[in-house]
Amino acid sequence: MGIVIDHEARKSEIIKKSIELFAEEGYNGVTFQKIADACGIARTTLYKYFRNKREIFNYAIWESSNILSKIYAAILKYSQPVDVRLKNIMDAVLNLLFEQRVMLTVILDYVLAAQRGGHRLERNIESHTIVLRRIVQRLIIEGIRKKEIRPVNPKLATNLLYSLVETTVLRLTISRNADRDELSAMIHATIDSLKLKDDVNVD
Repeated sequence: MGIVIDHEARKSEIIKKSIELFAEEGYNGVTFQKIADACGIARTTLYKYFRNKREIFNYAIWESSNILSKIYAAILKYSQPVDVRLKNIMDAVLNLLFEQRVMLTVILDYVLAAQRGGHRLERNIESHTIVLRRIVQRLIIEGIRKKEIRPVNPKLATNLLYSLVETTVLRLTISRNADRDELSAMIHATIDSLKLKDDVNVD
């Protein structure tokens, strides 16, 4: 009887080992052969799962995006107040960022290396953040319509909340002084500041 290989488990292990290598040696310092060696498999076997290291890198990013998309869908299906849904979504993003701290370091290294090489990645970055921005802006507009959120500029309010996500990324990767509870409290306080107070008349 032949050995049964769990291909999804192996694929996950390849991604995990690759991210560790990227973090240790930088994206440009890692070769396909190094990834194969770290995974304890032949290079030809690695080709059965991924064509090159760029594909592994992109797959890891999209995997995280897909996780968040499922979380967003689960949160949005409940008819909770807008501020509660906003807090839940932002907390989910915060949690994933802390879980993916190593991957964030790799992404930052990749982006900086690309910029030094004269490559612009704004569109790539935007493609991974556009869903969050759209959901947040949609919720703010809904909150204004339902008179749960003050009549603010939805785009500016969205940018304000997203800037706290960017702050989290920088504190996780560069200053390395990120405190999960403190950042969550900042986000919650910002969302609370957008709420329409009961004694305010907007008519």
